[in-house]
Amino acid sequence: MQELKYSQFEKQRLDIFLSQTFPDYSRSYFQNLISGGLSVLVNNKPSSSNYKLKRADIVQIEFPKETPSILKAEKIPLDIIYEDADIIVINKQAGLVVHPSYGHPDGTLLNGIIGYAKGKFSPFMVHRLDKDTSGLIIFAKNEKSKISISKQFANRAVKKLYYAAVKGTITENEGRIEAPIGRSPENRKLMLVNPTATKMAISEFKVISRKDGYTLIEVHIITGRTHQIRSHMRYINHPVIGDTEYGGPDRIDNKIIKRQMLHSHQITLTHPKTCKSIKFEAPLPKDIKELF
Repeated sequence: MQELKYSQFEKQRLDIFLSQTFPDYSRSYFQNLISGGLSVLVNNKPSSSNYKLKRADIVQIEFPKETPSILKAEKIPLDIIYEDADIIVINKQAGLVVHPSYGHPDGTLLNGIIGYAKGKFSPFMVHRLDKDTSGLIIFAKNEKSKISISKQFANRAVKKLYYAAVKGTITENEGRIEAPIGRSPENRKLMLVNPTATKMAISEFKVISRKDGYTLIEVHIITGRTHQIRSHMRYINHPVIGDTEYGGPDRIDNKIIKRQMLHSHQITLTHPKTCKSIKFEAPLPKDIKELF
């Protein structure tokens, strides 16, 4: 257990002091450690995150060792785009849930990565994709990488581009949507532009291809709100094809569309260890390509 003595941090909150002393870890990470009661001690006693430090205080901290996930390891096919000691990048297939949740206790992408890892690393989620959205998703392999990438997402330093096949012909070649998104008062599962929405969302798009009655666009999400592209495209009356929850059609030219035509095709970020810019791409999947 490390022991810290200081005087310049007098009257500062304990969690803030620790996050500034160890910048590779987030404030919430230390809040979780402190709440555990044993990993962080002040004068040999458990404390609280909002404790204000005094000049004579001695803070002791013990960083827990990373332990393998207790989630079930499963053999699930993975399309690995890139992997190193810090991150793994997957081209997720449509129809695969990213992580266990109510109604999906197993059979998820996370279960598959744990099965692939075979105890060599524990994957950390840093962002998500909807079940029926295909494309690129990144997992961190250690706590430091998780914190680095999570901060990049929080600071809007990660550039994410999507392909979306949408209803109708978009006449302009490019556009920008700035509209706040919040939960629908009528259906709490939907995130909509509505009078009660408070979180601003910004999406930019450009047209890639047009056909009679539908359009393929590339979307750059500036913010990262839940269901942002699906909500914004509904808002401008061009819902994503196959996205029946947000008003999209379930068939094109008598062909039944079984999922929302949305694909995460490019991610650019700073590597958590090398600090160099890295870019990953995933090709347009077969079902969207066939429409055009």
